[in-house]
Amino acid sequence: MPKKTTTSQSQNKKTLASALGELEKIATWFEEQEEIDVQKGIEKVKRGAELLKQTKKQLKEIENDFVEVQKNL
Repeated sequence: MPKKTTTSQSQNKKTLASALGELEKIATWFEEQEEIDVQKGIEKVKRGAELLKQTKKQLKEIENDFVEVQKNL
């Protein structure tokens, strides 16, 4: 029987998509700058690092869920 998606898993998907979208916006911001304001650039890098940490954690949780599903097959 298929495992039901929990609210937590559904929230992780939304959060992951949101974080990846924000990372894409940060990358685009850097690409579009002719001259980068150092202070704004540092803020963007810090935010990007936070988002990467968050997405790594979420991807690990998703991987763990996938492993559990495989075990039940």
